[in-house]
Amino acid sequence: MADQRSVLEDVNKLADAAGLVNRKGLVQVLQFSHNPNNDECKLLELPHRILDTLKVGNSVTIRGDHQDEAVLCTDKETYDLKVADTSNSLLLVPDCVLPKDEAFKSEVSPLVFREVSSCYTTYFELKQRRPKLEKLKFLLVGDLYKGPENEENTGHLEDDSVKKRSLHTLADLLSKVQASETEILEALKKIEALEINAMEAVSISQLAASGGSSWMFSGSQAYSFSGHWRLLDTDYKEKVVIGILTLLEEKDWSYEAVPVRECCDILQELEPRIILEHCLNCYGEVTNMETDSGDENTVYYRLSEDKICRFYAEYLLRQAGRFNYHEFMDSWQQSVPEGMVTKSAHLAGIALTDMQSIPPVIWHFPASDLPDDPVPRDLAAPGQSLNALLMKFARSSTDATGVKVYNSKKAT
Repeated sequence: MADQRSVLEDVNKLADAAGLVNRKGLVQVLQFSHNPNNDECKLLELPHRILDTLKVGNSVTIRGDHQDEAVLCTDKETYDLKVADTSNSLLLVPDCVLPKDEAFKSEVSPLVFREVSSCYTTYFELKQRRPKLEKLKFLLVGDLYKGPENEENTGHLEDDSVKKRSLHTLADLLSKVQASETEILEALKKIEALEINAMEAVSISQLAASGGSSWMFSGSQAYSFSGHWRLLDTDYKEKVVIGILTLLEEKDWSYEAVPVRECCDILQELEPRIILEHCLNCYGEVTNMETDSGDENTVYYRLSEDKICRFYAEYLLRQAGRFNYHEFMDSWQQSVPEGMVTKSAHLAGIALTDMQSIPPVIWHFPASDLPDDPVPRDLAAPGQSLNALLMKFARSSTDATGVKVYNSKKAT
């Protein structure tokens, strides 16, 4: 007790010298452990919204391969995880109590000793960033879906065979892509991926004998879908979409009111129903229609003029090389369904033109094929304007025709 009173007197003298008045509550004397510089714990500074997420029982995940810079992901957002230095040492004191804690006032002794378990001059800080989605498409193009006739009998494949085929579940993508689950699902929708199983084709008689119930019929075969995310092969997807549009013309259906059930009933003899419905989803949306039959269960799709026009533009340009611009515009307009009007704005992100050449030419140049998806509007971080992003890396000027152009700040 005498030693404790002596220490308490010393503390009070120091407090008086520091000009601290109205001192109340517990006095905690810090003592360093034998190894205060150990790396047993890491300090992480959290924004309030992430801290609130953890307090309600949700989790966060740190993602990245050995060659990647780590990111931290919540269920909806992605953050850079960076080491920050601090000039003031940060002390980790496990048993330390604060004035707001009840123990601060309830301690029997006014003086207690606390051990400093670790001392830090660095900590991790978070900064929200755009998700790193470049790897997503790279993973999926490894096994494009080209139609049921091109699928192996994969219904009973062992895990090693599935891995060899580069098939990926959502869990696989979450473990490899540096983005939140919400951001990955949004990206999958943007690139028009579909969650299906590598299809197992069996005869209907075999299916009946097996008692299968979660199957879909196409002609004389049946297919099971679930589990893996796939991209449709471009040639195959074009064939399916053109088949749908051809049926519209044959049935004299308006592109603004495509009866989904009847459309799929007719075409499922040629293609799996889930693929047909996926393509309708990619190029249209459900619309409300009042019919004379009064059948409220009939679902209609309205095909998007913008998406269908872009589809035909790519269909015409993809194998053509450089195309006479004026001839292309005529052929393009003749290709789209009646009632749709093609516009030069539909070509944004899928083609380049040279109007100075004689004759003017156009060629296929999809922005999605550029490395790391460097379309400026997609690269801007949350809260960052497109202009601020451009001016960070480039200088602007106006050419002889009055068009604003940007040039790199780096010397070439």
